[in-house]
Amino acid sequence: MEQLNIVPPGPQEDNQPAAATFFEKKEESILLRQVRLKFGIFGGLSLVFGGFFTFCFYKTGIGVNALLFTAVMIALLSLFMKNLSLPIKTGTKAYYIGAILLGTSTALTASGIIQFLNILGILLLLNLSLLHQFHEDSKWDFIKYITKMIILLFQSIAAIGMPFVDSVHFLKRTKVLKNEKIMNVLIGVVISIPILWIVVALLAEADLLFGEMTEVINQLFFSSDIIVVVIMILFGFLACYCILCGAIANSGMVNEKERKKANASIAVTAMTIICLVYVLFCGIQLLYLFANGLFVLPEGFTFAEYARRGFFELLAVTIINIVLMLFCSALFEDSKFLRLILSCMTVCTYIMIVSATYRMLLYIGAYHLTFLRLFVLLALLIDALVLAGVIAYEYHKQFPLFRYCVAVITVCYLIFSFTKPDYFIASYMTQHQELLDAEDAYYLTQELSLDAAPIVLPLLLDTNRWTDNKTPQKTDRNDYEVVWESYENIISNYYKELNNTINNTGIRDFNYSYYIANNYSKKYPMK
Repeated sequence: MEQLNIVPPGPQEDNQPAAATFFEKKEESILLRQVRLKFGIFGGLSLVFGGFFTFCFYKTGIGVNALLFTAVMIALLSLFMKNLSLPIKTGTKAYYIGAILLGTSTALTASGIIQFLNILGILLLLNLSLLHQFHEDSKWDFIKYITKMIILLFQSIAAIGMPFVDSVHFLKRTKVLKNEKIMNVLIGVVISIPILWIVVALLAEADLLFGEMTEVINQLFFSSDIIVVVIMILFGFLACYCILCGAIANSGMVNEKERKKANASIAVTAMTIICLVYVLFCGIQLLYLFANGLFVLPEGFTFAEYARRGFFELLAVTIINIVLMLFCSALFEDSKFLRLILSCMTVCTYIMIVSATYRMLLYIGAYHLTFLRLFVLLALLIDALVLAGVIAYEYHKQFPLFRYCVAVITVCYLIFSFTKPDYFIASYMTQHQELLDAEDAYYLTQELSLDAAPIVLPLLLDTNRWTDNKTPQKTDRNDYEVVWESYENIISNYYKELNNTINNTGIRDFNYSYYIANNYSKKYPMK
């Protein structure tokens, strides 16, 4: 039977007996009780977080502010650990390094997709760092990690009332509010506010000059800017404090039993049936490839039809296979026959990955690179590496599968993001096409970010590379009908968009790609 290890709190401060008594009544972890009793410290750090969050992202784009904000979050988390007397674990530091690298990548790229994925990755890594830091996760399996991540989200939401309750108890035990004169002044101020509001409104109507003055004051103190800033600071404060409380809510409290696993015969039966289908499919794939050659398409198919017909289906099946293998390892008892079946599925899955990669390379060879095509190649590489970890875990249960998967995804994605895919795509297109047409010009200038500007700017001025002098532009109509405009017009629009972006970028959202694009626009000015 699970038991709660409730340990009495340490020595109480002289000015905190009421608060300490209040928190003693709660069944909380020692760390959570410590945070709530020291609200002045942890609440203050959370308020700093909210202020810096607002400073970084209020009315600004994404650039170096993402890196600075990540560094500040890590610094604040380190201060939290210090005040909780907890040494930072080695694994936690690894998560911090990954987050810093993602923040650096964000400051170096102008791609909105990469920036979004980077920020998402930063948040996930920092959440994982909290789970690793506050819990003993060495024996967690893959499903347990995923479950804990979901629970952390709901525990943080459930803690939404804690900052308000803790702030009230903090104010009650401060010496300032215990001073009778100060309390009387504060009460007087509160009473005067509604009366003052009515009186000022009446006087503003009575005198035009006084009315104009009060209107200026109202616009200054009650402007939309100030309201938004206050909301952002409050949001940052609540998010920081609630996530911290959610992360340590059950830390050290529950001695969890190992999950009882089901009989392996269930998984053996299901996986055998599925595996037989995979063996048949993969056998046909291999026989076809050996019989017809690698670059011979089925009769009646084009490159596009062949690639589209199979790629995404194969990618989906490989992901399903990995999920099935993870569930089998986590939910069912160990079995030699089950391991044999999963090994067979692994071989089949690798054949599917090779087939999917082959189809995508055919498609790229015919229609060149796009961001999505490059991204799915990355997904296939990650699939292959994760699958190797899954089968290693199946034969060696001590293998740290979840941390291996996090490391593989983080490293592969970091390489992908730092290489600036848009730049690589533009370079590939110009190297594999001697002459470019209107559709290419539209894609280079409208679909790719300014990461590609060092390739696009000199290319636009090279009239020998274009088959005609017209390029497509989107109209303002909802159907986005393509109409044809002059070659000079698309150059003008591209330079105008580039200059507007650079001129609207300040110190907080400085972006290295914008800086490089600006230098190239000066090196290759519009004629």
